[in-house]
Amino acid sequence: MLRVIVEDVGWRIFLFLLGVVSSIFLVNMLLRKILGVERKAFFSDTRVNDVHKKWDRILNGLSAVIVFIISLVAINYGPAAFFYVLLVSVLLGIIQLLVRLGFEKKHAENPNDYLYTLLESVTGTIILITFGVSLFPDYLSVVFNI
Repeated sequence: MLRVIVEDVGWRIFLFLLGVVSSIFLVNMLLRKILGVERKAFFSDTRVNDVHKKWDRILNGLSAVIVFIISLVAINYGPAAFFYVLLVSVLLGIIQLLVRLGFEKKHAENPNDYLYTLLESVTGTIILITFGVSLFPDYLSVVFNI
């Protein structure tokens, strides 16, 4: 019985990773062709200018400190409080995305860079949620106590 469960979960994780990576790759390739945006190197610096770099470092540092503090506080309140850690992390991610979009819209060489970044983020999030919910429906009931 345990072997069947482990094998089932293993296949679901494999399908999740394969589906998410391939879907995001294909959608991003399509978005780059439609918007005429060049592909950036994988580990390249995606910041537009020095001011963007400064703001990005400030936001990354503040985000790390805030999530760390909230995680420490959430430990005292049990597993249900980790939903708030997730919520704060999502909000901080949205703030970082908005700052990046603003700098790309104002300072990027290609006027479609900010559109690509926005659509890439939205479609990537939708793909992750779709595959996650479809392959791991029981996880939602555990996390949200449904």
